[in-house]
Amino acid sequence: MKRAIGIMIMVFIFAAVLTLYGLAEEVPYKGASPWAVPELDKAAGYGLITDRIKDNMSVPITREEFAEIAVRLYEINTGKAAEYSDTDVFSDTDNPEILKAYSLKIVNGIDLQRRLFLPKMFINREQVAAMMFRTIQATPLNFEFPAGKGGIFADENEVSDWALESVKFMTENGFLRGADGRINPKGTCTREMAVLIAARIYETYLSAAEAPAEEPAEEPAEEPAEDEGTTGSEPGTGSYDWDQIVINDTVIFRDNYYIRNKDGFYYIFIGAERLKYAFKLRNAGSYTYPEVEVIGGSITAEWSSGENVVLKAEMREGSTEAIVGGKIVDIGMAPYIIAGKMYIPINLFISALEMDVETSSNDNILFIQYKDAFPAEILSGIWSDTGIDLFAAAKDLESGSGNLPSYATAYRFNSDGTYELIKVSAAGINDTIIKQRGKYKVMGNTIMYYDIFETIYKGSPFSLKYRDEPVDRPHYEFVYNYDSKEEIIEIGGFWLNRVQQFPRK
Repeated sequence: MKRAIGIMIMVFIFAAVLTLYGLAEEVPYKGASPWAVPELDKAAGYGLITDRIKDNMSVPITREEFAEIAVRLYEINTGKAAEYSDTDVFSDTDNPEILKAYSLKIVNGIDLQRRLFLPKMFINREQVAAMMFRTIQATPLNFEFPAGKGGIFADENEVSDWALESVKFMTENGFLRGADGRINPKGTCTREMAVLIAARIYETYLSAAEAPAEEPAEEPAEEPAEDEGTTGSEPGTGSYDWDQIVINDTVIFRDNYYIRNKDGFYYIFIGAERLKYAFKLRNAGSYTYPEVEVIGGSITAEWSSGENVVLKAEMREGSTEAIVGGKIVDIGMAPYIIAGKMYIPINLFISALEMDVETSSNDNILFIQYKDAFPAEILSGIWSDTGIDLFAAAKDLESGSGNLPSYATAYRFNSDGTYELIKVSAAGINDTIIKQRGKYKVMGNTIMYYDIFETIYKGSPFSLKYRDEPVDRPHYEFVYNYDSKEEIIEIGGFWLNRVQQFPRK
């Protein structure tokens, strides 16, 4: 699997890094459905989970809570705080976030004559579509989403006339998804689903906005043009055109990274927005995310333990000098800005965190992982977040004759490098069974799932939607923690109990 890569290892070690093992991590959210956890982890890294909803993610979301998420999405995408001037808009709320949303024309209220917003009312799916459509309209963009043509749903006639354009826009762009040929416009939306919708918009915005049409017109003097690479390849020095760069479980695709050459050393550049969830740091067996702030041409990444800053790195556009742990260090190549987005060299973090860099020639993927690899042999067996062996109950689940848990996940890791996965959602809305089979391997603290085939059952009673459909891309999950005494493991941000252990061959 491995072949050598010419990545510069910088010659400095800071004592501060050694103290990272004692960090105390604040849980970013609670009460999420297992199927939603991997995407919610990313959304938490984006800053899209508000304080009001973080303690119970699986319950229906209110109009007030969703308005706060919409404003948060606007502020993150624009990099500026939303404002308001009219404080007497609604008679039933003075929430500043709702007033900001009204000022941005994201919300209108329910009864304008009586000036009602109804903040505690559960929001339905067509209202979600309308609010998010207006949020996108309020955001200055240098690219265009596809126009709202949408698909044809069996219940399209149930969509209110005022919401039809929004629903079609949201469905065409994949932000709002139906089930069984229906969009369910009057159905409620959970907090976790609301966050995932916002995250889909953010990721599309970020990916499109970060993809540069051309190299910057001006470059720092220390970076001669003839030595510089572009996205993917490095002229005259061999190919570095990876399909993906995987930092722990964070996937960065070809259009969102650069490889650059200076004096025979290679530097990896990623968008600054990716840093805050790519480089989570050890925290007494678990991990914590950095706070990342970009102001003008400067970027600061800060990892804290309580009120104490453990590690802080400061860089600025055009300068190869950075301040790390209070000391000035040479980072080799300077951050730079393309299309308003800052790209930073991550060699600094690879070196400071003592990470391995390797590539897979078969998969065309560059892996950046922690050296202290999680031992793959521990995984051999069946793991479940409910303690139920879903594999033994699979036939009963599919037929509907078994007792279905509201939400459940189980993995079967075989000693031959193959795996199976079952996810069940049977809360009465869009009941679903997801089954996967494929191969897996452990790299550092990350599990890579590949050669995946997926089967889906939906409805009540369950009906087969498709069987053994190939999944195009690998999937990654980070192993946060393992307790050998309790026989529990934290994968992708949620805990699993060992149900059965298989002997290693």
